[in-house]
This record gives sequence, structure tokens and C-alpha cells, in this order.
Amino acid sequence: MDAKALLLLVRVGCLREQALTSWTTRTDIGLAVAESATAAYLRLAEQQIPLSPERPAEEMYEACRAALAAAPGEKGVIGFLDSTLPLVARLAEEFGLPGCSPSALRNLTDKTWARERFAECGVPGPRFRVLDATVTDPADRRAAVDGLAFPLIVKPADSSAGRGVVRAQDAGELDAAWEAAAPFTKAGSLLAEEELIGAEISVETVTVGGRTVVVACTEKLSTRGESFVELGQAVPARLCGASHAEVSQTAAAALKAVGYDHGIAHTEMILTADGPRIIEVNPRPAGDCIPDLIRLAGGVDVYGIAADLALGREIDTDALARSAFTSGAAIRFLTGEPGVVRRVDGVAEASARLDPARERLVLLTRPGDVVEPVTTNLHRLGYVIAVGDDTATAVGRAERLAAMVSVVTSPAAPGEPPARRLPSSECWT
Repeated sequence: MDAKALLLLVRVGCLREQALTSWTTRTDIGLAVAESATAAYLRLAEQQIPLSPERPAEEMYEACRAALAAAPGEKGVIGFLDSTLPLVARLAEEFGLPGCSPSALRNLTDKTWARERFAECGVPGPRFRVLDATVTDPADRRAAVDGLAFPLIVKPADSSAGRGVVRAQDAGELDAAWEAAAPFTKAGSLLAEEELIGAEISVETVTVGGRTVVVACTEKLSTRGESFVELGQAVPARLCGASHAEVSQTAAAALKAVGYDHGIAHTEMILTADGPRIIEVNPRPAGDCIPDLIRLAGGVDVYGIAADLALGREIDTDALARSAFTSGAAIRFLTGEPGVVRRVDGVAEASARLDPARERLVLLTRPGDVVEPVTTNLHRLGYVIAVGDDTATAVGRAERLAAMVSVVTSPAAPGEPPARRLPSSECWT
């Protein structure tokens, strides 16, 4: 029997259980995972690379470099977190492994760079300004967005998971939005974008040798108030009048504009009355269990493709282009009122209605946890995945099942010990 290929995953992130399941069940892959020593995911790996809780970049690099150097034969390296993608690309280049260039991935962690490239290449998107997060004078702030039409979306140039993404309805709300977004940028830059009106979708793609194939379009349910939090996903997307060809062409143009020529990408866009408009390109598989939904709805195994790409194996893009969905799948996230979790009701009743082979209910909270106002994806408390004959049926079923579960909270009582940290937040750092 041929020796297993080494697939090294640099950090796991949140809601990636299916990736580990996909890879650990393959007989041709030996999975190595570099993750915090206390992370539960680490035990699933054939080779464990424990990291300190702070996970400094150089520690990750040296530990992963040693693992790759010690592995004979076929190997590859992969990552899911935006913060680790430049390191993954650095390792791939050093060992001559497949992957997008380090400069492209490093640049894509800066949303201002990507937005400027879209504009230069004629990829449709919102009008925008790049802002200096350190500016404090209200008049200077207003001058910085002069010429843009409110409402504006103000967000850090280098963050993720919806952190620091704030809506300013008018000039009177600009200062508050600026102050809310600024703490989440490490580079010191913010983006102000004119709000796009329309249905939000993402386009999941595979790019090999510069050819991009769309494997799914995903529809989204997001909050649209002061902050933007994704509370649901579903495939295949109902495109609200937009053509699949138009959406696919826009995604491919965005990837070409930023030089992304090898790998899986998750490109977000708004279907406006004037056509699709790009929000951002994420050079990695989608989060929020979207690859799980694609597989459940009869689509391709995104994580399997990701592994094969990382290992330099041939991908049949013609077969990918011919793949089609046979059903629908949806995820709906659970939320709760701010306070301390006292109990979670309805779990047994909802679980009894699940198809255990294809559906699941997962809690990301427990009694004693603190629940904060829902302002980022970190604040979601669990999820339900459901399937149906089509997208509408799957969405309706997921919503009904999620509505059966209630996270009951109340304010901390006088003298009550400090509430524990919400455990899911560790997954997103």
C-alpha cells in the first residue's frame, strides 16, 4: 500500500468539523493539525502539533515548518483562518507545494487593497473611501467621506467574522460607527462603503490554473441594522432575478483582479437592481458550515477538493462544472437575550425531529455562559442544519427546528460569580 500523503492544517477555526471528518476518513491522507494545545479538535489528528494559547506567528511557522520538513513524499498545507493564510502560503512556497502566491494571500487580508484592485479592473462594487482609523476630529472624519452617499458601511480593513462592521445611517452616526470599527483594525485602516441594497449571496468557487468554476451560490440571512451578523445560509441560492451566468462572471472577474489563480474561494456579493456588486473575496473555503450544506444538497465535497488542491492532485474542472444539486440544505443560527445562560429549552424536542443521517442541532453555549448583544458572528449560540427537496423547503424546516430551541438568560444576580466566557469565541480568534 502506498504511503499516506501528509496534509497539514494550520489552525482549525470554528464550525469546521466536516473538514476533519472528510480528511480523517480518507485512507490516502494522514492529517496533521497545528492548534492550541487545549483545543478539542487536536485529538482528531493523526499527527498533533500543539501550540501555546497565544499562538504567535513565528511559533506556528517553526512548528509547521518542522512537520513538513520531516515528512517524506507527498504533502500539502492548508488553512481556513484569514490570519493564517499568509503563513500557509509562505510554507507552501518554501517547500514547493501548490498554492496561491504569498503576496496575493497577504494582500487579500487587506480589504482596502482588494477594493482598489476591483475598482482598477472594473469589477462592480460600492463607491468607497479608505479611512485612517486614528483620526478623531469629527470634521476631519466627515471630510474623509465627502462625496459618498449615506447610509455608509464602516468596517476594519483587516478583520473577519463581522467584527467592527457598522452601519452609519447619516453623518450624525459617523462618529459612533468610526469608534465601533476602529478597535478591530490592526493595520489602522477602515473602509467606508456606500450601502448596497439587495439580496446578499456568496459564490463558492474552485480555481485551477486560472480557470474558475462555480460549485455553489449561497443565499444568506443577515441582520441589517447597526451591525451585520449572518444568521442563516442556504444552498442552492434563489438568485432573485439575477442570472447564474452573471453572478459566475462577476465572481471570476473579482478573483482574476486580485490574482487568485489556485484554490477555493468564498466571494460575497449583493444582487442590486443594477446587477451583482462585489463585497469581498475570501481566499479559502466558506465558513458557517456552507461546505456541509453543499454536500448535503447533492453537490461536491468542497473539503475533499481543498485537500486534493493542497496536495497538487489533478482536479477535473469539467466534471465540477457539470455538477448539479439534487435537493436543498439550510443552516439557521440560535441567538439569545443578553445575560447569563440559565438553561436551554426544546433541545430534546427539536432533536427528535431531525434526520440523524443528514441533519443536526449543535449548541455553542451552556448554563453559566455570558450572552452578549448580537453584533458579530461570535455571539451566535448554536445552529440547526436541515435538508429538503428544494431550498425553500430546507429553509422552512431549519427555521421551524431552530424556533423550537430557546436559550433562556437572565441578568447576573447580586454576588453571583463572574460568568464564564462564551466557549465558541475561542474558535474565532
